[in-house]
Amino acid sequence: MLLLKLGQKEHLEKLRAGLLYMNSLAYFTALESDAARSDPYEGTDTIMQPCDIGEFVFDPRMPGIQPLRFNGPPDGLLELRISLNRTSACNIFCMFAVTQPFVASIFPRTREWPGDHFVLITNTQEFVNRVAVAARRQRLRVEGRAVEYYDETKYSGQVGRFRKRSVYSYQCEYRIVVEPGVDGPFLFEIGDLRDITSEVISRDLADDVLKFSPEDAVEAGLSWD
Repeated sequence: MLLLKLGQKEHLEKLRAGLLYMNSLAYFTALESDAARSDPYEGTDTIMQPCDIGEFVFDPRMPGIQPLRFNGPPDGLLELRISLNRTSACNIFCMFAVTQPFVASIFPRTREWPGDHFVLITNTQEFVNRVAVAARRQRLRVEGRAVEYYDETKYSGQVGRFRKRSVYSYQCEYRIVVEPGVDGPFLFEIGDLRDITSEVISRDLADDVLKFSPEDAVEAGLSWD
């Protein structure tokens, strides 16, 4: 797996210097003018499709108000989402993961992308190691994992921090989560990364400088199994 970070040039220069700028998970639910990053489903713990609801009980647990019971989902219910505070109580750092060859443009112009530049992590394992060491030093809990994408028209089950709707699958996200979270941005210092990152490169040049086609993989002796 290869990792890239998309963003604005000045922010990526700070990343190369060792600063991971991590917004709270809840931050992304409130974004409205940023199609690449906004997601009102962030922080959702569980989702249920109406077809999977056998009985629905709404109990406000307030004196004088009786629970409402439905045999099956209430009329007009599109889906049921449950969000727990502990799910969104963290800060996240999002990256683009290359896990297979690309037969077309890696960042097609028909999609929305965060920022107009990118940085390539040239040593994924060393990057992950440095994140883990810095987290231990700062007494933080950290978890990094590729995001799984689900069919939002059919899926019922747990969502959490590492699942997103398939509409975002083109982003191929790898996510780093740290706890305990803070309400605003968390500035995670992990040490200078210039020895394991590329220079900051314009996203317009991605297809010229990144060679991730099947033919490139074969020529480099790489296996994508």
